[in-house]
Amino acid sequence: MRARIGIAAAALALAGCASAPQAHDAPVPVANWRTVAPENLVLLETKTGMVAIELATEAAPRHAGQFRAAVRSGVFDGEYFYRVVEGHVAQAGLEFDQRLGDWPTLPLEAERTAPRAGFAPLGNADLFAATAGHRNGFAAGREGNQEWLLNCPGALGMARNAAPDSGSIEFFIPLAPRRYLDRNYTVFGRVIAGMDNIHRLKRVDPVDEDAIPAFFDTDPAVAEAAFAARAVRLGGNQIVSVSLAADLPESDRPTYQVMATPGTEWEALKTSKRDYASIDAFVHTPPQVLDVCSLPVPARKTAGEPDA
Repeated sequence: MRARIGIAAAALALAGCASAPQAHDAPVPVANWRTVAPENLVLLETKTGMVAIELATEAAPRHAGQFRAAVRSGVFDGEYFYRVVEGHVAQAGLEFDQRLGDWPTLPLEAERTAPRAGFAPLGNADLFAATAGHRNGFAAGREGNQEWLLNCPGALGMARNAAPDSGSIEFFIPLAPRRYLDRNYTVFGRVIAGMDNIHRLKRVDPVDEDAIPAFFDTDPAVAEAAFAARAVRLGGNQIVSVSLAADLPESDRPTYQVMATPGTEWEALKTSKRDYASIDAFVHTPPQVLDVCSLPVPARKTAGEPDA
């Protein structure tokens, strides 16, 4: 199985400004919302409900590509979220290394060199990164020219063993901020709808190491019994199906939009969430700061079948 993720630990949009923008300024987007490409929209149906995920192809192209291929192969259909730890992560996939032979391991894509253009700074200090902010709706950190996606709740990360290049197709979704994982595990997407259905998963532990041999016993009856017992234990956490929006008929294809970052609506939203001075019940007005994980970039469904 992939190693268990350890538990230890108002920018202004000056569209009408007469002066030319400085070279370091992010370009002002034409629209305040962008449509998620169907090739990057993953629809994960679980026993607890539907989850929509956007793949981060620019930040982690090889991980996003292999995950897309795995989805199209049907390998996740009927599998489980086999490790769900309260306040930590929900982890899913095939669970056992013996079942991952057809899927190659990938080089770590936890960070990359990226231009500052297109990055929307949060606007205040961050505990884990020199600068925190967002790019294309994904929470990100920066240091110099290096940039990485953050392990905020709803991030889609690749589970792996101790070696940095041992990730394959086992994935995890943080249930709470897990920022100490930043730059250590590849984040290659994020949940844009249905995170409540991830939180509703039953809290379960993976199979104990000493029990794994039974699943691959030379006696088929022993292996069948082990897998049958696992299915009963994890039944409520079953992945019914996983698909890409691009592979559905257009008439059945859902469409999601994500608020543009940078963008005027996003900057206004951040400002509104910083300023609590108007709340009469407060004895002490909180400082005007935001935690990057406390305000996910909004997404909205604009077409398609209703969510389950």
